[in-house]
Amino acid sequence: MRLFEWLFCLSVVPTLVLPFLSQRWRQRGLLIATLLPVLALMLHLAIEGWRTHMIPLYILGALVLVGRMRTMLSRTPAGPRKRDRLVSAASALALVLGATFAGWILPVIALPAPTGPYPVGIVDRELVDHARGRRLMVSVWYPAASGGAPAPLTHYPDQIMLGLANLTGLPALLFQHLRYVPLAASEGVSVHAGTMPFPVLVFSHGMVGLRLQNSSTFQELASWGYVVVAIDHTDAAAVTVFPDGETRFYNLGRFGTPAGAESDASFVTERVFPVWVADQRFVYDTIELWQRTDPLLAGKLDVTQIGSFGHSFGGATALEVCRVDARCRAAVDMDGGLYGDTVTLPAVRPLLLMTSADSNRYPSALAKWKQLMANARTDAYWLELPNSTHLSFTFAQLLSPLLAPAGFDPRSGLHTVDKYLRSFFDRYVRTIPAQPLGPTSGNTDVYWRTK
Repeated sequence: MRLFEWLFCLSVVPTLVLPFLSQRWRQRGLLIATLLPVLALMLHLAIEGWRTHMIPLYILGALVLVGRMRTMLSRTPAGPRKRDRLVSAASALALVLGATFAGWILPVIALPAPTGPYPVGIVDRELVDHARGRRLMVSVWYPAASGGAPAPLTHYPDQIMLGLANLTGLPALLFQHLRYVPLAASEGVSVHAGTMPFPVLVFSHGMVGLRLQNSSTFQELASWGYVVVAIDHTDAAAVTVFPDGETRFYNLGRFGTPAGAESDASFVTERVFPVWVADQRFVYDTIELWQRTDPLLAGKLDVTQIGSFGHSFGGATALEVCRVDARCRAAVDMDGGLYGDTVTLPAVRPLLLMTSADSNRYPSALAKWKQLMANARTDAYWLELPNSTHLSFTFAQLLSPLLAPAGFDPRSGLHTVDKYLRSFFDRYVRTIPAQPLGPTSGNTDVYWRTK
C-alpha cells in the first residue's frame, strides 16, 4: 500500500476506539475522529489517486463522517449501547482489514530501478507495413542525454484493464491500479550523444501478452547503453491501442485461425508464427530507416549490432528471426516453446535459452529444447531459473504476492534474468568482454543445462 493509503487506514483508529471511551472523552475526541479520516482521504485522493481496492475504506470513511455528523447534531447526550458499540467497531475493523488485505494482494508496485550509468528515455511509435497491410505499435527505450519526469507504465490504462479482464476473466477494475505504476524512463528527452551508436535489441511478448510486460528489463538494458524496441503484435496481444484511438483486442481469428483452434499448434505454426517473424523483420527494416532519417534516432543506432529476444511465443519468434535473418547477431528465448523450422533446422547464430523450473516438467517442451540445443551449430546456452514459473521472466509476479511460486523472489528473479541477458548480448551483439556463461562460470544462481 502507498503512504497515504496507510495514513488513511490509521486515521480510522480513533473511530474504532471512540465508542469504548467514557461520554466525556467521546465528546472531546468526536471532532478529531471525524476530521482525521476526511483529511487523510482528501490527501490520498489528491496526491495518489483513488483505486478500486480501497473502496471498502472509502465506504467506511463516508459512514464515519455521516455517523459523527449525526452525533454532533444530536441533542441526546446518551452514548450508544454496548451492543451497538461492538457492532460499529467490528464493522469498521472488518472494512479496514478488508481494504488493507486488498491493498496487499494488489499493490501499486515500483519496478526495479535501473542500475546502469545512463538515464532512460522512451517513445511510442506506430509502424505501418503497407506491403502486408499491418499496423504495429512499438515502444523504443534508449539511453538518454538527461532524465526527466517519470513516464507512466501506459497511457491507455482503461484499455489495458479491459484487455487483461478479457484474458483472465476477472473484473477490469481489479487492474485499475496499473495507471499509477511509474517507469524509470522519461518521454521527450534526447538520445545520449555517445561516441558510438548504440546496439539495438528487438523484443516480442508472449501470446496474449503486452509490450509493456518486461518494462523493468527494457529500462535496465537501456541504462547500460542498449536501444530496445518492444513490439505489440496486433491481434495476438491482449490489447493494442493506436494513436487514432483504434483499439484491437486479442483475436486470432484475424490471422485466419478457426474459432477454438487457438491452442492447436499446427494452426498457430502455419498462420500466426510467420506473421510474428515478419513483424520482427519489419522492425529490423524500420530500425535501418530510423538510423538514416529519424529526427530522434538518426545516427544513434548501430544497425550492425542487432539482437532479438522474447518471452514465450515471442521467444520462439526471436530464435526463428535470428535463424533466417543475417542482420540478427544473437537471440534469447525466455521460456518459449518452439514452432516451425526452429525445432528441426540448426541454429546458426548464438542463442541463450532461459526456461522456468515449471516448464521443464513438460516432456514435449523439454524434448524440443533438447533438440534445439543438440542441433545448434554455434554457441548455445541453456539456463533454468530455479523455483520459477512461466511469468517469472516478466514483472507480472510483482503485481501480487499470490502470483509468485513458493520459494521464488520475483525481484531477485528479474535481477538474475537481466544479468544474463546483458551478459549474453554484451558478448555476442556488442562483442565486448562480459561475464562468462555456462556451467563452468561459477554462476550458481541458475541451473545450467547441457545439450
